[in-house]
Amino acid sequence: MDLETFSKYGGMNRVINYDVCIGCYTCEEVCSFIHEGSGYIKLYDIGGGLNKPISCFHCAKAPCITACPTGAMHKDKDGAVLVDISKCIGCSACLAACPFGIPEIIPPGFATKCDLCNPLRTEGLTPGCVSMCPTRAIVWGTTAEVARELRVRALKKLIYKPVV
Repeated sequence: MDLETFSKYGGMNRVINYDVCIGCYTCEEVCSFIHEGSGYIKLYDIGGGLNKPISCFHCAKAPCITACPTGAMHKDKDGAVLVDISKCIGCSACLAACPFGIPEIIPPGFATKCDLCNPLRTEGLTPGCVSMCPTRAIVWGTTAEVARELRVRALKKLIYKPVV
């Protein structure tokens, strides 16, 4: 697969395995630390005191990119959806287009969102939330690597059922 196709239709992926997540806030805290107080993965109480994280899914066919009138929303070589703040006009088209409501408009009037720790990735490191998750609930890799890891985990659940 050539680099253009890899970047446009997948690239690297980050998936949160909600069955494994314990809602410990580690991902939110490390993201906030790395981004100097602006965390882009956030936990929400989904009922009964159960907290689960949500962040940009870096969609293969990202509607925020299609909706952005200035081209500020774009994909990098790994397939991460990024915001070029020099092009962003703060119109909220990306927010309206995102099915998860992820982009935020912040002062002085531009969109911001998860960049999959772009500075870390340029150094060959994984995003902070992935590295620090104590339960390995956040899976990172190529589409094939992520799919394989999730399949192996599913099989282990099927095969290694606890004896009661």
